[in-house]
Amino acid sequence: MNNTLIKTLDWELVITGRIDEFIQEVREALSTTGFFLLKNHGIPADLLQENREQSLDFFKLPLEERMKYAFPELHGQVGYTPMNVEVGEFATIADNKHFYHFSDLHENPVVTEVLGYTWTMETLFDFYNQLYRRLMQIVALSLDLSEHHFDNELGNSLLRNIHYPANPTPVDDDEAVTFGGNALGMCASKHTDINHLTLLHATEPGLELWFQNQWQPVQCDPDTLVVNTGDMLWHLTAGLYKSGVHRVVCQPNVERFSCPFFGHRKPETSVVPLAHLGFYDKSVFRFKTVGEYLDHRLEKINLKT
Repeated sequence: MNNTLIKTLDWELVITGRIDEFIQEVREALSTTGFFLLKNHGIPADLLQENREQSLDFFKLPLEERMKYAFPELHGQVGYTPMNVEVGEFATIADNKHFYHFSDLHENPVVTEVLGYTWTMETLFDFYNQLYRRLMQIVALSLDLSEHHFDNELGNSLLRNIHYPANPTPVDDDEAVTFGGNALGMCASKHTDINHLTLLHATEPGLELWFQNQWQPVQCDPDTLVVNTGDMLWHLTAGLYKSGVHRVVCQPNVERFSCPFFGHRKPETSVVPLAHLGFYDKSVFRFKTVGEYLDHRLEKINLKT
């Protein structure tokens, strides 16, 4: 991908007091691609690695042991969601993945089969959440709001550990996923994220952004996070901040793992476009609350019926 399209932002600007520069960079990134890379983010590399290793241990457990942590009545918002359940926003066949959610809204079970796993997820969630809360303060400033505009509204966020099992023939056909539906073997078919901001740590290639009428790879490496706008922030800003369509294409016979943090606001908070941003199309930006919008999207991806 053209390196000028997805910028790498440096968290050191915030730490060293050059926040105005960082705010401008965030504004530019979120209003163009909706994506940026973040370096010097402060989440410990050894914690991210420990989470990866323990997650892979969990996903290798026998299915009956993993299913002890599945709670379909909670619509995939905590615990384990098995293979062939989540269906992409524009897809007809489930993605080739399963995942584990750690939530701040529900009680999280203790995974007894993988020693320390629940503690690791809780610790990593806290690091992600602190960074997310500070980023939302910066988003508020970028929208000419008070720095603390969102502070008391944040919550209902999720840490998702995703495992894409190795597949000898994964789908990478643009035609299959760009023009309706998908095909068996797609790691994650094209979609937009539901939430406000996503913070993603991934090391294997595969993440791609639909931009300028083509799929373009997004750099993933151990030292940066991928940060992107979700649909709730897109809705709240009446489309000013872009929620980019993206997908994951896996390599043949390569196991893939990623760890996104989906930063939300509380269900009762408003997603009505901010009044000071001006006119908006009420037929497009029609939802009133975070909870209403979340329910709508969970139904679309087959996590809530």
